[in-house]
Amino acid sequence: MEFKKLLKAINYTSIHNEIPKDITGIAYDSRKVKRGDLFVAIQGEKKDGIKYENDAVIRGAACVVAKEYNRDIQGICQVIVEDPRISLSLLAKEFYKNPSSRLCVVGVTGTNGKTTITYLIENIFRIASRKPVIIGTVNYRFMDQRKKAVNTTPESLDINQMMSEYLSQGATDLIMEVSSHAISQHRVNGINFDIAIFTNLTQDHLDYHKTMENYYAAKAQLFEKILPVSNKDNKFAILNSDDPWVKRINIKKGIHVLKFGISSIADTRLIESSVSLDGIKMNLSTPIGIIELSSALVGYYNIYNIMAAVSAAIVAKVDYQHIKQGIESLTGVPGRVERVNNPKGIYAFVDYAHTPDALEKVLRALAGLKKRKLITVFGCGGDRDKGKRPIMGDIAARLSDLTIITSDNPRSEASANIIYDIEQGIKGVKKATDTKDKSTGKIYTVIEDRKDAIKAALDIAENGDVVLIAGKGHEDYQIFSDKTIHFSDREEIMRYFGLLE
Repeated sequence: MEFKKLLKAINYTSIHNEIPKDITGIAYDSRKVKRGDLFVAIQGEKKDGIKYENDAVIRGAACVVAKEYNRDIQGICQVIVEDPRISLSLLAKEFYKNPSSRLCVVGVTGTNGKTTITYLIENIFRIASRKPVIIGTVNYRFMDQRKKAVNTTPESLDINQMMSEYLSQGATDLIMEVSSHAISQHRVNGINFDIAIFTNLTQDHLDYHKTMENYYAAKAQLFEKILPVSNKDNKFAILNSDDPWVKRINIKKGIHVLKFGISSIADTRLIESSVSLDGIKMNLSTPIGIIELSSALVGYYNIYNIMAAVSAAIVAKVDYQHIKQGIESLTGVPGRVERVNNPKGIYAFVDYAHTPDALEKVLRALAGLKKRKLITVFGCGGDRDKGKRPIMGDIAARLSDLTIITSDNPRSEASANIIYDIEQGIKGVKKATDTKDKSTGKIYTVIEDRKDAIKAALDIAENGDVVLIAGKGHEDYQIFSDKTIHFSDREEIMRYFGLLE
């Protein structure tokens, strides 16, 4: 692309040295720079792109966009901007010819439910013969293609590149999980959203945002700053009418609002439901009439996820029959109350719950449906919000018959220290030395090795018991200070029962 044309996409404070005639590509990772590329030096969470400008130039960068002038690369064009991340999003949008303007773009934000909602919408759209691109926590996918998810929401350059690539293959929609980190770091700036969904807001990511107000403010930007500047003719905000944080959103004129929930003001509203360990049956009142649905998803909270997906499908002009088929044909979501069938007759579930709210919701759901004991195995991640650890310890111990506290992704912290923090929240529940303690009432124990903890839970479980392995869900790795190993909760359960070698 002609560089002068590309420059018009951003506001810059100064340009140093002669500008190149053309730019062959854009990169923010110096290792991916090719000759003739534009390198944008963004600030990462751990590394500053400014430190890699020299490497980018050595690899052939024709120009560098950065916050400060670098005297060590004086012979190369340097464009100085106030915020390289904002510039990256706008440059990517221009370079790839504004691909989001040619797709129906659905963004889903909130603490919990994002992944499940994107899977539901994807299935509805595919039943309706649409071709959606999905960007989210589990992976990035289009039709039968899969890419490993590096972040829930990738960098703006990667999003635009994927949209452009899949548009050329016939993509019709983009369904994307939008994280608070991504909003704060301007990864979705310049994307023209048609629909934005806000699920809920509960404690998470306070290691990054510091306060709940900051966390809320980051999420709110999707609706108050990003959606309003979308170039789409019909823009919709789909909001959970029962969540107190979501109620605070200030929707600007020109954006249509559709609310979902139990309350009478909801446009998509639950009329009646029945929930069991085999799934959900429900009747919804919607803008297109009453919809009767059955779903294989487990847990009352999934009714909210289904209502959000139905609402999005309605405003995307999907008909009743395709909505119904899309909801009812989805048998499950990876790592989201994912059941692992086994010959012992145990209701064994793997779930991604790693926040207090998510853990409480899944445990209350399973506790209300259990036939016998509820056994929970969980831990908390290292280098993350420490404040939620004792809260989650309290929740697990109160709602489970047996709680086994173990490691999650300890990262640079010692697992024993994380477990100690979790135990501080447990009051009035006896600590047992092992899982075979015959005490009456609720008990908890500690088994630091996650594999051993899962085995212990399955050893003690009997026919009809519910076992929840929480925290990692779809993840197939475990992160330690000095290594990352392959580890899957689902695989460990299957291996225990001889269903996997």
